[in-house]
Amino acid sequence: MPSAKTDFIERIRCLDSSIETDAVQNRALTEREHNSIARMLRNGLAVVSFASLEDFIKKRSSEAMEEVSRCTIAFAELPEKLQRAATYEVLSALNYQLGLLDKDDKPSYIQDHALKISSTATPNYELSSHTFAHAQANISNTVIGDILKSFNVEDPWRQMSKISSDLGLTATLSLAEIFKSASLRRHKAAHVAGADTPPTDIKQFVKEAFAIAITFDALLSKAIHKLLENNDDFVRNGVKLSANDIGFRTIKFVDNKWKEYRGSSVRAFRTSNDFDSLSREARHRALSSKELLVEFDEAGLVSGWECL
Repeated sequence: MPSAKTDFIERIRCLDSSIETDAVQNRALTEREHNSIARMLRNGLAVVSFASLEDFIKKRSSEAMEEVSRCTIAFAELPEKLQRAATYEVLSALNYQLGLLDKDDKPSYIQDHALKISSTATPNYELSSHTFAHAQANISNTVIGDILKSFNVEDPWRQMSKISSDLGLTATLSLAEIFKSASLRRHKAAHVAGADTPPTDIKQFVKEAFAIAITFDALLSKAIHKLLENNDDFVRNGVKLSANDIGFRTIKFVDNKWKEYRGSSVRAFRTSNDFDSLSREARHRALSSKELLVEFDEAGLVSGWECL
């Protein structure tokens, strides 16, 4: 099964290509039929694009629960908010998910997740994949913030915004505000018959969606890594995670060459004509330094990332 990240990258890059097609672009005012069709298609893209981001948050959170379940530390040593989320707070999500299932599937579903909740009282616990982001149809900015808070991330949206700015994905705008604006745009496109989503909004959302997904993943993955390492400060001394804990490298196409940059430096760390070889070397360096690696294509669009 493809990972949450693999699915998300494919969908958002497809969105970027879709908005360039003639079918979604307005023509002269006299071409009313084409323009009406283009407007409906753009509204559809606005809905699907936001749904792709929501789906990433849900699936990545489920993956995170599998990763945490491999920790060697006791359940009682996990962050307190994570303990609550994985026990009694998950019940609201299970109740919501039951409402979506056929009658015949309900017993096995609740039995499976009840066993996982019960396992938290044992040394070999397995956390429910529906611990986070499964209690309602849509995801709010509060839900995303609460997930990261459960992993000891301090002021999550501020940390995400700083990482995004450092990576050059967004300017100084708050990612929380960007997410809320995109959510409102999706709601309008889905429920207001006369809605007209500008193509520029969808084009901009491609970059914003990548910014939210990458920064969320970077903080979540770093927190899980600290749990897997049984990091004493993080696990027992209450040290919070912030943007300063996320070192990063980027690969960009600049002046007709592939260049690797470390952190916010404007000077290339390595330069090559061969993307594949530079990518392999950069991944090795990022892995050794436990850094985030973000790769961009020749047009400057994110082509992939690794939380190492």
